[in-house]
Amino acid sequence: MSPAANREQSITLAALTAGFNRPSSRFRFRQYISRLAESGVIVKELMPFSDKTYYFPGPFKAVTRIPAFFRSRDADMVWISREFAVGYETFERLLKRPRILDVDDAVWLHRPFGWFAMPDIARSMDAVIAGNAYLAEYFGKYCKKVYVVPTAIDLDRYTLRPEPANEQRDKFVIGWTGSSSNFKYLDTIEPVLNRFLREHDGAELILTADRPWEYSLLPAEKVRFVRWSEEEEVSFLHSMSVGIMPLADDKWSRGKCAFKMLQYMGVGLPVIVSPVGMNREVLDKGDVGLSAGSPDQWYDALVSLYDDRSLQVKLGLEGRKVVEQFYSADIIARDLAHIFKSLLVS
Repeated sequence: MSPAANREQSITLAALTAGFNRPSSRFRFRQYISRLAESGVIVKELMPFSDKTYYFPGPFKAVTRIPAFFRSRDADMVWISREFAVGYETFERLLKRPRILDVDDAVWLHRPFGWFAMPDIARSMDAVIAGNAYLAEYFGKYCKKVYVVPTAIDLDRYTLRPEPANEQRDKFVIGWTGSSSNFKYLDTIEPVLNRFLREHDGAELILTADRPWEYSLLPAEKVRFVRWSEEEEVSFLHSMSVGIMPLADDKWSRGKCAFKMLQYMGVGLPVIVSPVGMNREVLDKGDVGLSAGSPDQWYDALVSLYDDRSLQVKLGLEGRKVVEQFYSADIIARDLAHIFKSLLVS
């Protein structure tokens, strides 16, 4: 087959991601690579030459992207994860066109100059792929082509939670997964968790993150920490009875893409979440869990699930169905392939 004929059948895409273990790299890019290849979109991930970008001050963090910048010139188009240096514009506008910016947070709130840098970066893009409608609304002011593409769940990996073993059936395990930067949201419901754990036998809290949460009120014997690892991520979720996602109702939280919530739902867990931003949108798609906007609502939601194990199962199975229908990596990969192909011919 001639090179020209092969080019008609597939396109090549340089994906400039933020690093190997960054959640945005894993879930906004890497999990789609094999799926996109099936649609004729060949993605090559190009990462910074160092994950230790904290050694580089301010905009000099973009130095770690220079090798990827030059290697991306051979691709048909460039797919970029956020800005190259948090809170700054660097050389995004010098990348080969068409160029697509992918955002899954309210990155214009990044200090020191995100409010100034992100509009300029967006104007230099041929398209923006936004993780939710709130982000799309913002970037739509600066870029003509904006697509809402939620962060997806790989259902081949996030399998349904098995039936608990006999010795686990009397336990009620409240679970949370995330990065330590989000412990501030757990802080807001610590008094509720403290009350619930002390009043209910068999209830415990388990957390996985890059470091332990420094709580002050909770009974230590009812709290368990597991250091996060990609290998143990799904088995950790399987050990839970309910997944929680507290958030503040602010601009940053409204930009979040409900991914923690979707992870829980993907393995068949019921959820209790703050009705903020995309969390509310997901709740509206099915009877998948409980909304909690106040301390009393958080407490009542925990009690409802603790008292009714059949409700746990019902909500968890409905959550899995919602993920299968709207947030499966297979579905989202097909949407992305269509976007990329349309941009190349437009």
